[in-house]
Amino acid sequence: MPRRSPALSSIAFFIVYGAAMFLCFRETILSGFDLGFGDRGDSLIEISLLEHWRNVLVHGTTWNLPGYFHPYPDTLGYNDGYFLYGLVYSFWRLFADPFHADTLNIATFKTIGFVSAYFLVARSLCWERPIALMIATLFTIASGMAIQAGHAQLHIIGLLPIVTMLGIAMIRAERAGRHRRSAAFGGGFAAVMAAWFLTSYYLAWFTILFAGILALCWMWKSGQIAPRKAIALARRHIVTLAATGFVFALCIVPFLIVYMAKLAETGGHGYKISPLVTFVDLINVGPGNYVWGWIFQLLEALFSALVPAGSNLPERFLRGEHETGFPLILFALIILAMLRVLRRQPGSTAPLDLRVFALAIVISWGLTLQLWILSPWLLVHYLVPGASGIRVVLRYQLFLILPVLLLVFAVYREQAMHMMRKTPWMAAGFAALLVAEQLTAEPAAQLSRARQIQDLWHIPAPPAGCRSFYVVLARTSEEVPDKAGSAIKALKPGEGNGVYPHNVDAMLLAQIWRVPTINGFSTFNPPDWNFADSNLADYDARVRAYADQHGLRAVCRLDVRQPQPWSRPIA
Repeated sequence: MPRRSPALSSIAFFIVYGAAMFLCFRETILSGFDLGFGDRGDSLIEISLLEHWRNVLVHGTTWNLPGYFHPYPDTLGYNDGYFLYGLVYSFWRLFADPFHADTLNIATFKTIGFVSAYFLVARSLCWERPIALMIATLFTIASGMAIQAGHAQLHIIGLLPIVTMLGIAMIRAERAGRHRRSAAFGGGFAAVMAAWFLTSYYLAWFTILFAGILALCWMWKSGQIAPRKAIALARRHIVTLAATGFVFALCIVPFLIVYMAKLAETGGHGYKISPLVTFVDLINVGPGNYVWGWIFQLLEALFSALVPAGSNLPERFLRGEHETGFPLILFALIILAMLRVLRRQPGSTAPLDLRVFALAIVISWGLTLQLWILSPWLLVHYLVPGASGIRVVLRYQLFLILPVLLLVFAVYREQAMHMMRKTPWMAAGFAALLVAEQLTAEPAAQLSRARQIQDLWHIPAPPAGCRSFYVVLARTSEEVPDKAGSAIKALKPGEGNGVYPHNVDAMLLAQIWRVPTINGFSTFNPPDWNFADSNLADYDARVRAYADQHGLRAVCRLDVRQPQPWSRPIA
C-alpha cells in the first residue's frame, strides 16, 4: 500500500474524530445544544460541584467545602471530587453558562480520550494509523459508555490512554537502563493518577487494580514471583519505584485529606451481590442497541412473563448499570483473541508481554463475576485497600473497553491490514459493523438547559443577613424520575418532592449565590441528614431540629409558591 501523505493522514484523522464526536453528542447537537448529558438529579449535583471549583478559582472559597450539608466540614468527601473536571469547566465558564460549560467539559475529555488513544496506538505501540483510528473511535463511542453517559464522572476514562502511554514509556526507559527518564515518566504517571483520584474514584481505583494484577501476572510468568526474586527485582528498579511512590504519596495528600475522614464516618460501601457482573451483563448492550437490542427486548419480555405482575425485577437485573456489556461481534473477537494468546499450542508465538496482558484481563474480569450468590469479588472487597469505596462493580467493564480493544487488535492487526489492502470494501464494511453495533437509541442527554434556566434563574438571591438557607420548593412544576430512576412523573405544583429535586436545586443555587445550604444529596449523606420529602408537614420542624443541633442562626427558607419566596423562620 502506498504511504499516505501527512496531509491526507491529518484530514482522515479529523474526519474520523468529527464523526466519532457527532455520534457521541448527536442528541445534544440535534436538540440545538439544549440537552446535556444526564438528568435533573445527578447532573445538577455534578454541575454544582463544578461550580464549586469555579468559585474556588475565581472567588477563593474553601476547596474542600462545596457549600452544601452546612455546617459539616470537608463535605467534598461525600461524593466524587471532580477536580480536573472543575479546572476544565472553569475555563469554559469564561464563555458559556453552567449547562453549556458542562457539555463542553465532557466534550473536552472525550477529545482527550480520542486523541490520546490514537497516539497510544500510533506512537507508543507503533501500529498502523488505520488501526489507531479504529481503536480511538470504538473507545470513544463504546456502547457501555454511551448508555452510562449520564454519569458524567465516567468520561474521565479519557485519561486512561495517557497513563498507559506514561506507563509504557516508564517501562521502556527502565529496560533500556535510562533510570532518570524512567523515574520522570513514573512521576508523571503518579501525578496524573492522584489528580484522577480527586476527580473520579471508581475508574482511578480500577486502573490501579488492573496495574497491580498486570504486575503480578508479569512477575509470575517471568519467574519473579518468589519473595527473594521479587525483592531483588525491586532493588534493581529502586530509583523509578521510589520516585513514582514519592510523587504519588505527595500528590495524593489532598485526596486523603478529603476522603479518609469521610470513610471513617460512613464506613464506605458494604459488600453487595447485586452490582456485580453476571454472564448476561458481559454482552448486555440494552434493548435500545440498533443491532442487538432485539435480543434484550426478548429477554426482558421473557423475564417479565416469569415474574409476578408489577415486579421491577427485569429492570433491576437488565437495565441501568447492567448495560455495560460488549456488543456480540466485538465480544466474540475478545474471546477468540484471549484463546489464541493464552492457550498452549505448538508453534505459539505470542510474546510474553501480550500473554501477561491477556491474563491480567481474564483474571481481573473474572474477579467481578457473580456466580449465583457467590463472587470472587468478596475477596477483593475485604482484602484490597480502597475496595469498600466501590459500589457498582459493573463499571469495571467500562474500564476494560480500552484494554480489550488493544488485545483484539494486537491479535488481529495483521489480518485487518491485509484485508484493507486486498479487499478494502470488505474491511470498510466490517469496520462499519463494529461501529454500528456500538450505537444505541437509549437517551443519555435528558437535561434541558432551557428548562433549568427558565425554572431557576429568576429566583432572587437570599436577602442580606441570611447566613445559610434551605429549600422547600424551588420550582412550581416538575418532572422527576420515579424511584426506579426511569419513568418520568409529572408533579403538580406543591406535590411531593421526594429526595432529589429540592436538595439538588439547593446545591446548585448555593454555588450560584455563594451562600451555604443545609440541603444536599450525595453518594453519602451526613449522619443526621433528614431532608427528604419537603412537602410533608414536619419538614420545617426537621430543619429547625437540625439547626438547633448545630447552633445555626439566620437560616432562610425558600418556597417559590409564596408571594415573598424568602422568609427567615430561624433567626
